[in-house]
Amino acid sequence: MSNLEKQLSELLSRLETVTKRLESVEGKVASGGGSAAPSGPASAWVDEYQGLIDQFIVPFVTHAKNIGDASVTEQAELLLKAVNAQKAFLTIASQSKKPNDATLQELVKPTSDLMTQITNLKDKNRSSKFFNNLSTVAEGIGALGWVVVTPAPGPMVGEMRGSSEFYGNRILKDFKGKDQNQCDFVAMYTGFLKELQNYIKRYHTTGTAWNPQGGDAASMKGAASSAPAAPSGGPAPPPPPSVDALMADNSKGASKGPNTNDLFSALNKGGAITSGLKKVDDSQKTHKNPNLRAGAVVPAKDEKVNAAKPAAGAGANKWNGTPKIALEGNKWIVEYQIGNPNIVIADVELKQTVYIYRCKNSTVQVKGKVNSVSLDDCEKVGVVFENVLSGVETVNCRSIQLQTTGKVPTITMDKTHGGQIYLSKASLDVEIITSTSSELNVSIPQANDELTETAVPEQFKSTVKNGKLITEHVVHKA
Repeated sequence: MSNLEKQLSELLSRLETVTKRLESVEGKVASGGGSAAPSGPASAWVDEYQGLIDQFIVPFVTHAKNIGDASVTEQAELLLKAVNAQKAFLTIASQSKKPNDATLQELVKPTSDLMTQITNLKDKNRSSKFFNNLSTVAEGIGALGWVVVTPAPGPMVGEMRGSSEFYGNRILKDFKGKDQNQCDFVAMYTGFLKELQNYIKRYHTTGTAWNPQGGDAASMKGAASSAPAAPSGGPAPPPPPSVDALMADNSKGASKGPNTNDLFSALNKGGAITSGLKKVDDSQKTHKNPNLRAGAVVPAKDEKVNAAKPAAGAGANKWNGTPKIALEGNKWIVEYQIGNPNIVIADVELKQTVYIYRCKNSTVQVKGKVNSVSLDDCEKVGVVFENVLSGVETVNCRSIQLQTTGKVPTITMDKTHGGQIYLSKASLDVEIITSTSSELNVSIPQANDELTETAVPEQFKSTVKNGKLITEHVVHKA
């Protein structure tokens, strides 16, 4: 055999080897993100999903029941049914070829129906003192929709976890060191969403994995509606992550500010309020400027405006945090802005939220439509916003003003003392919910464009009628 023939023979042999390897890789990719094609009714990804249910959801339901509220317990039981319905869906996927879109929608319907029930339960109990618990679950339940997301479902789960943590952090702040069951409630749910994202990266990187050697999914769609209960046996789940890892400690301090009569005169300018305001441009956004991502702090063009200044008197240290205006995930964070009347958050998206924390003597304008706006522990802060999908919330605030130029379905004020709400004609169907709050006024536009100011009732009278307690607000006659 000549050298040329020998070289050709070796080359052909190598090509055959490479071809076999490529065929093997192709088979693994087709069966779901690099894992071998499932050979039985329970594939590796189904078993691991059941492991997530056992490790996080089962103990979560126990913590929810220990809270002692019927709505929180009901929502937790719906969550257990939802994840079991999703496990049934994944079992079908492990045994079936990828179906058409119509069949896919029928397969995910049992899960999506339960997701809707979980969200509706939260909306029906907005006045509940456990609203943060209900919102923690409802804001994260959209993560179960990952099964119909392509080509990268993992990041969507991360976004839902961020929305859930907004309310979970409130629970941790209120109960850390006081009620470990409440903290474990948050830790289990957050842990599930975090590990769900890692699970998707391992098995369903570009979308739900299906079995190319499987049967017809349409013939198995009835199985998706039978959600088996998670087993109660097996080893005990590992301890929850520490609360410190989920949230930094939020210290609180009392503060009494000066007279506020002249603070928000700019709000009364109406549409003219936007003149002269500072725009948060692309150079100040973490998602468009990689250099900012390490610290997530927007550099101030005018350090005299944005620098945190200690307040005089008692509680001055609470205002000494690092000033921040940054977009982190889907959450705009405005923190420790002291004496800054020119904050503008523009180019917002519907899935984004705005969180304003420990700001003082400042004004924030939100341009565009966002999911929600929240103020936490703020003093003498004005917020002007256009359209809000979910609602506006204030908690532990003093002397604030809210003005909407568009629509807002709900304004919730908890432990807020001294506040003015300016409504637009488009927002007259708003629901205003107050709890442990005082000195709140609402300005309502009339047909002649004049504003009529009405105080929110603070004094209530309760009487017993026919064995039931009836509570009405007190109306003082002139």
